Amino acid sequence: MASVVIGILFFLLSLLAVLQFYRFQTLLFEVNSSRISVYAQSLKSGVERSLALGLTVQSNVQLQSMLDAAIEQYPDIQSVQLVDDQSDPVKVFWASGAAAPVAETLSELTSHRRARKDMWFDASHPASFIQIWSIKDPLGHVTSELILRVDNSAAKTLLADARMHLVQFWFLLCLASLLFLAPILLYLFMSLDRLIRSANSILQGQAPQAERGRHSEIRDLATQVANSGLSYPPKGSE
Repeated sequence: MASVVIGILFFLLSLLAVLQFYRFQTLLFEVNSSRISVYAQSLKSGVERSLALGLTVQSNVQLQSMLDAAIEQYPDIQSVQLVDDQSDPVKVFWASGAAAPVAETLSELTSHRRARKDMWFDASHPASFIQIWSIKDPLGHVTSELILRVDNSAAKTLLADARMHLVQFWFLLCLASLLFLAPILLYLFMSLDRLIRSANSILQGQAPQAERGRHSEIRDLATQVANSGLSYPPKGSE
């Protein structure tokens, strides 16, 4: 019984460590999404201002220099693209940085459409964080999509460090529980087991083993039951 309780305790400590890790991961991704939004909203505002002046996305050649400047200003941006998600295949209006495969871009745009949000963030890619923003004209119509890919190596390093520290913390908690709680639990269960065996002996009409004058309500209750004629097995049942 004691081993079962210790096993449950270790399981709860493991569950706590896992939940803390995913809580930290979620917070880290939210921080990175907010950081990327600073880049993206600056670009988005510039593109939408050009649309307000009557220029289309595909005809505004200044957008290329705008994207190039963003790559130079923010080195952790791997690539930035302005694409037409309504065309098949996907048409790239303007791009800067390392271009992603068309199939991958199409998959990301499909996820963005399913989310039905102006901004979509993806942290599942192994090499980069991906953020997509809808570009709208003054009438509110979506004219293109702005796709940013940002290096996530720093975040991956932080996650690896957090995982290592949580494993160490979990090991210390388990060791502390084993050293301090396990003897207490073992003593309590052994005491309970002695009380149950003593009560069972009384109910069966046997003399319980002496426990050095130890008093127990369970033993008293068992003695009262035995004296009332309700002992087990019932007399005459053989």
